[in-house]
Amino acid sequence: MIMIAYYVITAFVLVLFGWNFVREKKSRDDLVLYLLVMIPLLLRLLRVK
Repeated sequence: MIMIAYYVITAFVLVLFGWNFVREKKSRDDLVLYLLVMIPLLLRLLRVK
């Protein structure tokens, strides 16, 4: 049950960062920062170590 909640929260945070990534138009630095945060979350959802 805890693992399911963990993956749901991770997916939710990944969607939030993805939405902000799509909406960001001004700064390329912010785009890179969003990608750097999204990569570990995506790998965690895919269960890649």
